[in-house]
Amino acid sequence: AIGFRARLRSWPSPGACGRRGCWCTSRSGYCARGSARWRCAAGCASPASSRTCAASPTCRWGGGRRRSGGGPRRGGSSSSRSPSPSSRASASTSSTPRCLVVENSENPCWKATGFSVPNVKEQRKKHPTEATTLRPLDSGVVETRELDDAALLTSLAEKGLAVKPATSGDYHAVECDVAIVGSGCGGGVAAAVLASAGHKVLVVEKGDYFTPDDYSSVEGPSMERLYEQGGIFCTSNVTTVLYAGTTVGGGSAVNWSASIRTPREILQEWSRDHGLPVFGSAAYVQAMDAVCARLAVTDGCREEGFQNKVVRRGCEALGLPVDRVPRNSSEGHHCGSCYLGCPTGDKRGTDTTWLVDAVEHGAVILAGCKAERLIFQNNSGKNGRSKKCVGLVATCMSNGITKKLRIEAKVSISACGALMTPPLLRNSGLRNRHVGRNLHLHPVSMAWGYFPDTNQEPQLTGKCYEGGIITSMHRVTERTIIETPALGPGAFASLVPWESGRDMKERMRRYTRTAHAFALVRDHAAGSVYGEGRVHYSPSRGDIEELRDGLRRALRIMVASGAAEVGTHRSDGLRLRCKGVQDKDLEAFLDEVTVARGPMQPGTDTWALLCSAHQMGSCRMGSSPKEGAVDGRGESWEAEGLYVCDGSLLPTAVGVNPMITIQSLAYCLSMDIAESLA
Repeated sequence: AIGFRARLRSWPSPGACGRRGCWCTSRSGYCARGSARWRCAAGCASPASSRTCAASPTCRWGGGRRRSGGGPRRGGSSSSRSPSPSSRASASTSSTPRCLVVENSENPCWKATGFSVPNVKEQRKKHPTEATTLRPLDSGVVETRELDDAALLTSLAEKGLAVKPATSGDYHAVECDVAIVGSGCGGGVAAAVLASAGHKVLVVEKGDYFTPDDYSSVEGPSMERLYEQGGIFCTSNVTTVLYAGTTVGGGSAVNWSASIRTPREILQEWSRDHGLPVFGSAAYVQAMDAVCARLAVTDGCREEGFQNKVVRRGCEALGLPVDRVPRNSSEGHHCGSCYLGCPTGDKRGTDTTWLVDAVEHGAVILAGCKAERLIFQNNSGKNGRSKKCVGLVATCMSNGITKKLRIEAKVSISACGALMTPPLLRNSGLRNRHVGRNLHLHPVSMAWGYFPDTNQEPQLTGKCYEGGIITSMHRVTERTIIETPALGPGAFASLVPWESGRDMKERMRRYTRTAHAFALVRDHAAGSVYGEGRVHYSPSRGDIEELRDGLRRALRIMVASGAAEVGTHRSDGLRLRCKGVQDKDLEAFLDEVTVARGPMQPGTDTWALLCSAHQMGSCRMGSSPKEGAVDGRGESWEAEGLYVCDGSLLPTAVGVNPMITIQSLAYCLSMDIAESLA
């Protein structure tokens, strides 16, 4: 920090805003010292109130959204986009930076750690992808943060929706055939299938719309804009850190690309033991084929990244099987930044596939708009459901829009994920006991190994943040697998146990050559979602034992791969220096390895946090209201016309990365919904 301040004091030239000592640049899009002048992509200092570039009439003006010093950048033509009022206000009043980034969105500490933001232009030259429109959803997306009431209604009407402005009431009325809350793996697929069937679809998404040109790969501000609670979302009992996407494309825009089909034994279990015939049907297999085809899934990989090389080499040295992981990207995709939005555009999330199909068939995506509650009427119904869902109420997250939206629809679909669907249903008055229960998280515990870059062998070149995030997988037991994570320098620093300042500096200096592998368990324990941001979860004793065995296996793999030092993230800094280590020393070390409880648990001497990027089961399907929150078609047992179409449907944890499972199930259910509407 002292060095950083000294650098600012000695900075001889003014920043992009014209103020000496300011670190804003044409890429940062705002002045951290209080200037209201923004910098456009062509290099002119256009004022914030301007919608045009003073240097070039065709310039893509770069100041469309405050980037907090390096977050997702906004693009678009100068004639159609300007900063939101709130963005201008915060840009003109901010007196301190949101994160330590300087020229070209770089952090002065990165050089010491060996980290740098990926050179996207070089990656695109190396691995050119199929040419696509810069903003493929522009014809169907309405970005509410930049609008006022009149502009919002005009935009919706121009896109074919029937709108009725509020007169004396608090709501603007909007009519459509299908309202979908959420645009991720479930919502994106449902939108495409239903729009293709000729229905007018409106997707409500609280996150913003970003494209590859908007992604900066700078960790802190990108997490803030792309993840629930900025990526700092912990269970209420402080056992597990949760990662869930909140942007157009949902989790599919920020996940790690693993595209694994639902295991056959899991399908048999769900079909047989849970009485859900959809999972045993030929239609589900056809849905997996259709999903994998649309995502162009391949298990080929031209070059693996450093961490996956470590796992593969260690498994081979121990005679253990290691599998290739299929991905929804090309064989040459060597991007380690996909968890912050893929800057190369190679990864195929719903924002570049299913939602594009939906928009081409007339669907509208309302970005920056949050669903508050569903609207029900009494139902005389022949099917035993006492309520009928006729739409939802939503709030636009813009200071310029003063009224809420009353969206009236024949069918409403909640697809906002296993953490957000239960609060929406509960807030709307649904009382089925399974809403918010049976939450499974695929808890993860990590091991690390340090591989000095001196005399590195050709098989283990590279840095930990480079290359495809997951390309190799080792199965430990029927319930446990080992894969590799994405860890930026910030996340790495937050996980490293504190021993001393000197130790922390040394750990950060080793960052780029520290490989991580994690044990992921198909958990039997079930947590609960009590409300928005309120989650309780504790792994069972059996889950802990599986994690411990997986963690030990991961450490063995690191040692066999040639690590100089290995360890875990337990609070006491448990580690082993491997030079000259004997088998008995290794076994003694592994006997000490445990999966510690969270820091808030009583009687805890050592502690650690688990992580979860997969949330499932909190509104599970069931053969009756006693067994689940929805039926085998995804329809609520309590309300006709209300469907759930996301990971919360899954009866249990699936045991592998669930993207293909969620999309395939959404495909099946939305085909049924389209048929019922017809």
